[in-house]
Order: sequence, then C-alpha cells, then structure tokens
Amino acid sequence: MAAAKGAPVSRTDVIGEIAAETQLPGTKVDQVLKAFEGSLRRTLASGGEVRINGFGSFSVSERGARMGRNPATGESIKIKASKNIRFKAAKAMKDALDGKKAKAPAKAAPAKGAAKAPAKAAAKAPAKAAAAKGGKKK
Repeated sequence: MAAAKGAPVSRTDVIGEIAAETQLPGTKVDQVLKAFEGSLRRTLASGGEVRINGFGSFSVSERGARMGRNPATGESIKIKASKNIRFKAAKAMKDALDGKKAKAPAKAAPAKGAAKAPAKAAAKAPAKAAAAKGGKKK
C-alpha cells in the first residue's frame, strides 16, 4: 500500500495489493475481507474481543451517560451512553511503525523449577537404591 504520506488507502487498494501478493483473484480477496469484517462485527456485537497475534486487538469500549453543553446555546444537554470499538496495536505493529525490525519469537522458557528437577532426581536416585537394598540414608 504505497500511498502518498497521509493519503488514505481505499478498500480497492487493499484488495489489489493482497491479490497481487497472494496470487488470488480480487473477487476472492474481497470475499475473505467481507467474511473477516462480518466475523469481527458479530464478535464485538456479542461483547467479545478479537486478538490477532502480531497485529492487535479489537474490543468494545463503553461510555456512560453524561451531561454536556450545546456549544451554540450554552444549554446543558444529556448525552446518552454509547459503545465504541477500541483497537490496541500489538508490539510488533508498534515496532514496525517505529521502523524496528521484528524479532524472531523467543524460545519458551522452562517452567519454574524445571531446571532443578533433573538434578534433584539424580541426587535422590542413589538414596532410593540404597533404601531398597536395606541401607540407611545418612
């Protein structure tokens, strides 16, 4: 989506770029995009949250009813409660905007105490063997 800086990118531009990158026809890409939008809409309407790893999360934000002021007349008015969609960008997306390269996913760290377990088991093995033979542990 190589649009001029500050220029909005249209739905057609997005579909065209995805179609070129995936070698899929534009009509299929449009169907997938519509299906994604529908899924997002249904999930948010039911109060759910949509998280897309490496992209961000969509959730519903609720604003309570409050008093406001009509700027033309200065009259106080009641503003109804409303719901809005909230988007929070993932760290990978924020880093991309800052020009940082994405890091490879880190390897899973062993569970707490997991590194010590084999050492303890090895130390206990001779004691268990001695106890089985009738020897006493000192």
